[in-house]
Amino acid sequence: MKKVAEYLGFTMVVLLMVAAVFTYLGPHTGWRVDAVLSGSMEPSLKIGSLVITHNVDSETIATGDIITFQSPTEKDRLITHRVVGVRHNSPIRFETKGDANIKADPFTVPDSNLIGKVRFQLPYWGYATEFLKTPLGFLFALVVPGSIGITVFTIRMIQTLTRNNKGKANKASS
Repeated sequence: MKKVAEYLGFTMVVLLMVAAVFTYLGPHTGWRVDAVLSGSMEPSLKIGSLVITHNVDSETIATGDIITFQSPTEKDRLITHRVVGVRHNSPIRFETKGDANIKADPFTVPDSNLIGKVRFQLPYWGYATEFLKTPLGFLFALVVPGSIGITVFTIRMIQTLTRNNKGKANKASS
């Protein structure tokens, strides 16, 4: 049981570190990690899901792809919707719609607003990613794995020293 707990703890630390790396370093390598914050794409993307988006050439986007883009009406807002049409004029523009929405979006998305194509999604992991994007979350991503690592190292060192001392005591009494 102790080994299972150790493996589970180690797995949690690794997953937390991977999430932190993707969240902070991903955008520098063409990958982006975001949380789904509305129900417009349900059931395909549930609220709280993590979507991993990769930067792609706009000419490779086809009808049916799920893309993340900067809202043409609100510059600081990202939207993840399905492409329902592609206009191949200059510039390329995408017609989009949330799967749960009755109507298509009231705008078209110019290719300059394209962030990328959604490659993966993990249900409920978006909540953790949103937390990691906060200063407290960043600190948590560093402090928790570091503290666990230091604690495990210290416990193992004490166990080793205790075993060595017992062995020396047994040899001395023989």
